[in-house]
Amino acid sequence: MKKIVLLLILACFSCDSNQEFRTVTIANKYTIDLPDSMEKTENLNGDASLQYQNLMGELYTIVIDETKESFHNAIAINAIDIEPSLDGYSNVVRSNFTDKIKGLTISEEAETKIHGKKAKLFSITGNVEGYDVFYRYAIVEGKSNYYQIMVWTEKSRKENHKETINRIINSFKEIDKHEKLYKS
Repeated sequence: MKKIVLLLILACFSCDSNQEFRTVTIANKYTIDLPDSMEKTENLNGDASLQYQNLMGELYTIVIDETKESFHNAIAINAIDIEPSLDGYSNVVRSNFTDKIKGLTISEEAETKIHGKKAKLFSITGNVEGYDVFYRYAIVEGKSNYYQIMVWTEKSRKENHKETINRIINSFKEIDKHEKLYKS
């Protein structure tokens, strides 16, 4: 009997790498692949165009998209000394975490491309409302928008979800409206 229980426990921990994914399309702007275990929700972030969660697995994903024009206008209106670029946008996003996460640590920073688009990646660990959390964050520069992709879990579940988190982020793809017109 103990062997059966142990096998069931081990199977649950390895489920993350064996799960099925589906592609979700948002407002003809972008697609992203999410595990079938994640369900749509509307209570994670009011600014997000995509919000999915797996309550049992403690895994959450949101995407916030903002036009480059609105970011550039905000810089100009507020006379902020920030470069209107992916670097500037990334710095603004990162600065928003300092007041919200206790014991904030930013790590695993990298510049990369996700489906041909320039992107900045970083991880955040800290404490939010008494919970130790791990966030993997990507900021992608699209043609007319900046996209913030955030996937998070409890810090203790980071390793169990690492493969899934990376797959979600790396699956992000902006829909090229011009390309779509000619494929029809």
